[in-house]
Amino acid sequence: MYVIKAEEMRRIDERAIKDYLIPGVILMENAGLCLVEAINRENYGPRLTVIAGRGNNGGDGFVVARHFYRKKHVHVWTAVRDEDYRGDALINLKILRKLGVPITCLQEPGALDSLQAELKNTDLVVDALFGTGLSRPLGDRDQSIVQAINQSPAPVLAVDIPSGICADSGQVLGAAVKADKTVTFALPKLGHYLHPGAAHRGELEVVDIGIPPMLLSGFAVSLLTPESMAALLPSRPDDGHKGTFGKVLLVAGSRGMTGAAILAARAALRGGCGLLYAAVPQGVWPIVAGGVAEAVLMPLPESEVGCIHQDAFPALAEKWADCQALAVGPGLGQEPGLQQLLELILKACPLPMVLDADALNLLAVIGPVKGKAPTVITPHPGEAARLLGKKTAEIQANRIESARELAARYESVVVLKGAQTLIAAPDGKVAINSTGNNGMATAGSGDVLTGLLVSLLAQKLDPWQAAQLAVYLHGLAGDLAAEQLGQTSLMAGDLLKFLPQAYLVLPENRYVKEALS
Repeated sequence: MYVIKAEEMRRIDERAIKDYLIPGVILMENAGLCLVEAINRENYGPRLTVIAGRGNNGGDGFVVARHFYRKKHVHVWTAVRDEDYRGDALINLKILRKLGVPITCLQEPGALDSLQAELKNTDLVVDALFGTGLSRPLGDRDQSIVQAINQSPAPVLAVDIPSGICADSGQVLGAAVKADKTVTFALPKLGHYLHPGAAHRGELEVVDIGIPPMLLSGFAVSLLTPESMAALLPSRPDDGHKGTFGKVLLVAGSRGMTGAAILAARAALRGGCGLLYAAVPQGVWPIVAGGVAEAVLMPLPESEVGCIHQDAFPALAEKWADCQALAVGPGLGQEPGLQQLLELILKACPLPMVLDADALNLLAVIGPVKGKAPTVITPHPGEAARLLGKKTAEIQANRIESARELAARYESVVVLKGAQTLIAAPDGKVAINSTGNNGMATAGSGDVLTGLLVSLLAQKLDPWQAAQLAVYLHGLAGDLAAEQLGQTSLMAGDLLKFLPQAYLVLPENRYVKEALS
C-alpha cells in the first residue's frame, strides 16, 4: 500500500473527476457513507456532534449529519458562515438547511461556549474541521475549537486526518485534535505515520470511496503490510542444508561489549541462516561462545583496549570467501585502528553487508566509501545526524528526506530507526514500517535487527527486500512480546524469544500452515 502527500491526493481527486468523469459530489457522498459505516460498527450513544470546516472535509461531515439526523440527536457546528462555503460542501450544507438539521456557526457570539457545553455531554464528535490540505498554523479561534474537542470526554472520529496535523510531515500546526479513530480515503497520508501526527490519529481505517484503482499506484512511499512482507519470506526447501540457507560472517564485539555481539549472533540464527561465524576479539571469545553456543567462533587479533586489531583483515577476507553476507558493528568499538579496518572491508568485501552501531560512527569519520557490494546501514537518529553532519533534531523534523539523503550519499539502503522506522533506497523509494512499539527503545534492540537483517541477506534477499522484511519482523516480534510482557519491561532478549512467533503469524507462511494442519 502506498502512502501519499496531500498534493498527490489532490491530483488523484482531480483526475478521478476530470479524466474518469466521477462527479466530486459523488466522491463526497461515498466518503460520508464510509464514515457512517464506521460509526454504525460501534455502539455509540444517540448524541452526535459534527464540527465542520469550510472545505471538502466539512462537506464529508455534512453527509454524515444527513444520514444520521433522523436516527440520532445531531448538531452541526460550522467554523465559517454559509456564504464562505463553495462547491460540493455548499451543496451538502444547503441540503442540511432544507432538512432542518440544527446548525450553529462558531463565529456567532457565545457559540464557542455553547460548543464546549455540548461536548461535555455528547456521545461522539466527528472532527471535520480541517482535512489534508492544511499547511498553515491554526488561528486562535480554530485552536480554541481544537482544544474544546480534546477536552471532551466523548470519543472523536477524525475525517481523513485529525485537524491540525500536517498531512505531509505529521507536524502539529499550532494545535491538533487527538482522535480515537481516523477514517481516511483511498490511501493513507504521510502524516498518519510520521510523529507526532501518528500519535494523534488513533486507530486508522483506510476506505475505498470509488477512486479508480489505476490512480492509486506508482508513488514513491509505501507501507509495509503483512501481505507484502509475507511474500518476501525466503523459501525453505525440504532438502535444504546449512549452505542452502546461507552463511553469515559477523564482525562484532569488544572488551565490555560482548552482549551486542551475542544478541546479533543469536538474531542471525533465529532469522534462519544456516551457519554463523562470530568474528570477535580473541580476549572475549569465551564469553561470546557461552552466550551463543550455536555460533562458530572466530577469535581475532585484538588491540590493547580489547577491540579487533586492523591486522585481522586477512583472516576476515579468507573467511568471507565461504559466506553469503557480512555484518559489522555491534559492540565493535571506535578506536582509530578500526577506521582503517572498516575501510578495507568496504573496499574489498564482495558480499552484501550490514553496517550498524560503531561501524556507523566509524563511517561518519571516514566518510562515504565506494565499495564492491551493496550495503545496508541502520542508523538511529543520532547516528544519522553524525553521518550527515547535522543535528538530531533536524533528522527528526524531516525523517523521510533525511533517510533519502543518507541513501543517496552513502549509496546504500538505509534503515532509519525510530517510531515508524523508515527504509530508503538510493533511487528515492521509501517504505514505512507498521510494526513496533516504544518498549523496543532499549539497549540491544538494534543489535537484534542487525543480526536478523544479515541473516535475510544470506538467504538471498536483496538489500531492499531484506531491510523491509527484517524491520517488519523485528517490530512484529516486539509487538508480540509487548502483548505478553508489556512495553515497560521489554528487553532486547525478549525480541529473540518472540521472533519465531513473528515468523509463525505472517499469513502466507505456507510451510508453517502445512505443518500446523
